[in-house]
Amino acid sequence: MKEVYNRECVFVKAGGSWITFKDKPFSIDYSALKSLANIMLRVQDVVSVVLGHGGGSFAHPVVSLFSKSDQSIALVQCNKATRSLNNLVSSFLAEAGVRAFSIQTSAMMACMDGVIEAFVKPVVKVLSKGIIPIVYGDCIACSNSYKVVSTEEVFKALSKYIKPSRIVFLERVSGVYTKDPLVYRDAELIPVINKRNYDEVKSLLTPSPAIDVTGGMLSKVEHSLELSKTMGIKVIIVSGFDEESSINAITSGESYRGTTIFW
Repeated sequence: MKEVYNRECVFVKAGGSWITFKDKPFSIDYSALKSLANIMLRVQDVVSVVLGHGGGSFAHPVVSLFSKSDQSIALVQCNKATRSLNNLVSSFLAEAGVRAFSIQTSAMMACMDGVIEAFVKPVVKVLSKGIIPIVYGDCIACSNSYKVVSTEEVFKALSKYIKPSRIVFLERVSGVYTKDPLVYRDAELIPVINKRNYDEVKSLLTPSPAIDVTGGMLSKVEHSLELSKTMGIKVIIVSGFDEESSINAITSGESYRGTTIFW
């Protein structure tokens, strides 16, 4: 019998391009971690949260470097990189007073004949104690090789057992823009993305200049639409530096500056 968490729960992802500098391998943006800690401190007693984070400048360069190497070496090196980042994130949050508990993604997930399977009891048990479980994008073992799974894919696997009320992405910028807002001053925020305007939005999204083996913003939007369609929920992208918008998006799903994605 599947273990199910029946209380209200929100999935939150701290984007890898927010908590790290993706153009500088193995770099941490501690100002982002400080904002993340502030946000989690204010939401942890309001709503149950599963927190995930991307691999950023730790995982992506390593996966790219070892992608053509022996599969076993690639899996080991990816695991080393993702655990290093997760340890930094989870330790920072715990020291700040957040009730955070790291759960190694590659230890609870595996890919069997192309199907991702998850052992979610640890996540459910931690949630039931009022603690925030932390999962993350990782490389998982498969039948004959390994698979890079994004945090969005981890969320999708968990959603079979824990249905979130909404999913919130905390990013460096305040959502999806018509062009890169970090480069172009005339970039405009796209407040809503759905099946009606997706094709138009897709044509505006270009690949990130930094290494991103999980696809960048376009992939995030595609995964978000799929999650929204499958679960009947909305996905919100806000800036993690905008702490009030982040807190409102997580606790109520209202009164925030960002992009709302729904099917």
